[in-house]
Amino acid sequence: MIQEKETATTRYRNDRHKAVANFLFTYSNVTSRLQKMLSEHQLSLQQFNILRILQRRHPQPSCNCTIRKQMLDARSDITRIVDRLVKEGLAVRESCSNDRRKVNITITKKGLDLLTRLDYLNDKMDGIMACLTDGQVAELNRLLDKIRNHS
Repeated sequence: MIQEKETATTRYRNDRHKAVANFLFTYSNVTSRLQKMLSEHQLSLQQFNILRILQRRHPQPSCNCTIRKQMLDARSDITRIVDRLVKEGLAVRESCSNDRRKVNITITKKGLDLLTRLDYLNDKMDGIMACLTDGQVAELNRLLDKIRNHS
């Protein structure tokens, strides 16, 4: 949490600069908290994100480009992360019968079972925003959408 004395306006060019810095500090804080929850299960945030994407599409397969569009961190090395999921038996990779250049990725039963066992984390993840009212969460979502959609 940023201490008030650390975020004094004099440290920043203006309130917009302060808001960007605050956003980045908060992003780092939240991702660290999420990663700590998942590390107890030997799972990275990126692996969890890909498994959730595959789960939503199940039983339909996904390809790297579909996964990349839905990733929280689009800069992630999807091939390397999927390799690890395949090695752990959480996903399978198969060549597409219609286009041999395309690779289909599907979550396995083991991957689905893991996500089911991790359902208890949903409340912990929601707890990150527990300091905000429902109205504040809705406003935060609206503002973040507005920032992201501004060109």
